[in-house]
Amino acid sequence: MVNNMTDLTAQDAAWSTRDHLDDPVIGELRNRFGPDAFTVQATRTGIPVVWVKREQLLEVGDFLKKLPKPYVMLFDLHGMDERLRTHRDGLPAADFSVFYHLISIERNRDIMLKVALSENDLHVPTFTKLFPNANWYERETWEMFGIDIEGHPHLTRIMMPQTWEGHPLRKDYPARATEFDPFELTKAKQDLEMEALTFKPEDWGDEARD
Repeated sequence: MVNNMTDLTAQDAAWSTRDHLDDPVIGELRNRFGPDAFTVQATRTGIPVVWVKREQLLEVGDFLKKLPKPYVMLFDLHGMDERLRTHRDGLPAADFSVFYHLISIERNRDIMLKVALSENDLHVPTFTKLFPNANWYERETWEMFGIDIEGHPHLTRIMMPQTWEGHPLRKDYPARATEFDPFELTKAKQDLEMEALTFKPEDWGDEARD
């Protein structure tokens, strides 16, 4: 039997692999920060993907937010475990990365910033000073990957119990229940879990009231 299925993305120019070097925002970034300040990744995402240095992340984000026809929306932010990536040609060395998907309404354009991180140096500055909605995205990124978000106003777990150990979206995190030790709920552990569920207003910057 002949398989007539084809890669539809290969037939659509909009989804072909591109580096988007002709996008005006790439020129604006290079004019401001220099031609060698970034690595522009060729992708099929349909938007420019720009690797920036961690030390320049906030400065680049602020620049994009203040451009004529600015990038005013943080659409998405999360982490990635890059350790098993095979297609790395021309990309920065990265065990993990954090990406920031920004949108310009006036341009009708997107851009994705990425920061490369070493497994032994997992931290980025908080993006909440530029985009307040980064708050919960960053909490999830820290929780799922163990990437520290420096300066975050309240870096606590948002999906798993506060007593959870490990970071579930890492490639080396056990994916099967049989890879864990048998679960035991002792009285001491039960008390600990119940205490962790107690809402404490002062932990959220509020005052406890009688």
